[in-house]
Amino acid sequence: MKRFFPSLNKYSHIFCENAGGSQVPYQVINRCTNFLTSNYLQPGPNNFISSKLSNDINEIHKITNIILNNVDGQIYFGSSTSQLSYNLANSLDKFICKNKTNEIILNDFNHESCLTPFERIGQNNNLVLKYWKLDNVDGNYDINYNSLFKLINKNTTLVVLPHASNILGNQIDLEYVSKLIKTINPNTLILVDGVAYMPHDIVDVHNWNIDFYMVSFYKFCGLRISALYCKKSLENILENQNHYFLNDNSNKWLEIGGMNFETAYSILGIKDYILDVDNSQKFTRAIFCNVMERFKKYEDAMIKIMSSRLKSNNEIDVIECNLTKKIPIFSLKFKNYNINNVSLILNELGLICKNGTFYCDRFFENYKLSKAEGLLRISLMHYNTISEINKITEYLNLFQKHDLKYLFGEYNANIEQLELLQESFNYLCKDDYYKNKRNRAFSLLKVDKDIQVIGNLNFYQSSSYNNFNGNKLRKYDNIDNAILDNSTFCDIIFLFNNIVINQYKKYNKYIQIHKIRVYANKEPTNLIPEGIHQDGFNMIAICCVKRHNIKGGINRIYDKNKKIEYDKKLNEGQMIIINDSKYFHDVTNIELIDKEKEGYRDIIVLTTIG
Repeated sequence: MKRFFPSLNKYSHIFCENAGGSQVPYQVINRCTNFLTSNYLQPGPNNFISSKLSNDINEIHKITNIILNNVDGQIYFGSSTSQLSYNLANSLDKFICKNKTNEIILNDFNHESCLTPFERIGQNNNLVLKYWKLDNVDGNYDINYNSLFKLINKNTTLVVLPHASNILGNQIDLEYVSKLIKTINPNTLILVDGVAYMPHDIVDVHNWNIDFYMVSFYKFCGLRISALYCKKSLENILENQNHYFLNDNSNKWLEIGGMNFETAYSILGIKDYILDVDNSQKFTRAIFCNVMERFKKYEDAMIKIMSSRLKSNNEIDVIECNLTKKIPIFSLKFKNYNINNVSLILNELGLICKNGTFYCDRFFENYKLSKAEGLLRISLMHYNTISEINKITEYLNLFQKHDLKYLFGEYNANIEQLELLQESFNYLCKDDYYKNKRNRAFSLLKVDKDIQVIGNLNFYQSSSYNNFNGNKLRKYDNIDNAILDNSTFCDIIFLFNNIVINQYKKYNKYIQIHKIRVYANKEPTNLIPEGIHQDGFNMIAICCVKRHNIKGGINRIYDKNKKIEYDKKLNEGQMIIINDSKYFHDVTNIELIDKEKEGYRDIIVLTTIG
């Protein structure tokens, strides 16, 4: 499928945040470009261009009807699901609130777009609001239908459901659930958020007996336009939200400002894309379902492989329900690593992914997950490949705690070109994240036969490791490429990495490096305001590159009880390597020897990824 997507051929990166917005095929690009260059007028019968636009708008409606299997309902378009949800909520306000005994059922594993509008209506009118929650036992997030059914009674006016949770990646059996809801109370309205579901499975609003269904086409290869299906029989309860003179035209009641033609044309491109995948000429429901079945079968295979690989990494918890079917969305929690830092590194390695709450904040609040870190979401589409899954899991496996036998050791680097390495510290940029004067560069290195700087990685440490600069995104310039061939620099890097490889019992490609200069003052200068600490990695190294007109700066290593086991003033070219999982470290203050001259301490700090 990659041949249809320009971005997938332009970049070597792997796109893993498709639930936030899928990539766009050239068929969509061509349709939208053609509209902007050849058809940019208002619709109507006035001229041949406007007439063509009117015909295209009719076709857009037909395509949407086919995709959703809308037989006799009404489709409204809007810029987003959030906007359409607010339009719908305001339109249903009087109907929902006509009786003070009416009740609304929401849930806590839905994207917020379909929750807040109806929650506010209920709160403003003192209605009873109920929340369908997950069964959260021993880290399992189980979707229990019986918990939902127990909430429904004769007063239930509206139930809001996610067809698939954009955080769990699990889908509900909508046909079964809607049937049971209507059995308990036939008058209950059912609104379904189908945004996460539509890119991965077949939508069938006609046969599911639901009242409202929302989708966003930018999650399914299109641009930012969304659609709302409304059952035809419900038009009499909707209240016009548009201009007063449109009160007799129910087709416009929820479509405030009208359709965005620029983005709506992407739906024509989606049709073209489906036809090209199937090598067909006419867009029908049968052809669409056939293509979606192929996509689904392939994605099911990806899900199986991805799930199996993730279970092999004890560092990762997958936040999901084990009882229901899954779409290829995986939300990951790391036991020992800050997700902000994990996400930064993965993106620099070429995985386009994201961490956050993904507009599911009440899910994080109710199940006591960190909103500051969020979860790392890996979301795939039918254009991802099995080889990409192998690469994704390879990178995720960089983040594992190893039970290393190694404790700590002192080493001497080859100092053949030490002077040139020392000179490179003169060009470091100012470190603005500390009060005292210091300079720093920071990079992610790929270490193979040679050494390569990867991307321009930002630095993030959890406050659990750094109580001074923790939970801050720190931006530093990369180290200078000019020193990558310096023999002393290379010796420091390979010396550290060879010990890591020996301890890991497998090849290690990536390490992080800090080049740091801290200037001394007439008064003692605190090199590490965070105090005795760990850095949060498996192994670290500290190498002294230069000491100039200073005294102090004694490196110390502590056991788990913070009892000193090692202390030494590192001289130029000396390095200590520490098992950061088992030991703590710090360094004593420095101060000037000759208080009338400049003094500083230059060091290189190396860390593993995990």
